Amino acid sequence: MKAKVENGASNVGLFLAHALELEIEAADRYNELADSMEAHNNVEVAKLFRDLAGYSVKHAEEVKQLAREYGSLPKVAPWEFQWDATKESPEAAAFENAHYLMKPHHALKMALLSEHQGNNYYASVAAETKDPEVARLAREFADEEAGHVALVRKWLERYPAPKEGWDEDPDPPNISD
Repeated sequence: MKAKVENGASNVGLFLAHALELEIEAADRYNELADSMEAHNNVEVAKLFRDLAGYSVKHAEEVKQLAREYGSLPKVAPWEFQWDATKESPEAAAFENAHYLMKPHHALKMALLSEHQGNNYYASVAAETKDPEVARLAREFADEEAGHVALVRKWLERYPAPKEGWDEDPDPPNISD
């Protein structure tokens, strides 16, 4: 029986493979959400999600560069990634929190939750690993995610919660059965 892949805490290669997947999945999800917002002509929120996806792509490139410095990454099958009690990476924004009429405030709340989850993931890897280099890298990544949390909180100050009724639509999209 094949050993279960740990959540990136056992060695640098697995840690970086998990970090890369985390950023790729975050970028993919933000782009999917942006596509959905564009389809509903919610351009302001679509742009915000595209910007967030761009940050994740940038971080994925940074992880790839770091991985080159450490050697190659191990091949990890999609079902072998071990995230804390979920099948998706911690930073992938949850579709169930999206609404086609959502406002920038809601998109930022989704991003805040995702960044918190990313921070918690890295902090837990740093706490549980026995590998000092993984612990060092995980603490650096957790600090970076903490910076993202602070940034999103600052953005939220510009976009207060909308008034009641923000989601009312007299002619909502039709959903076929």
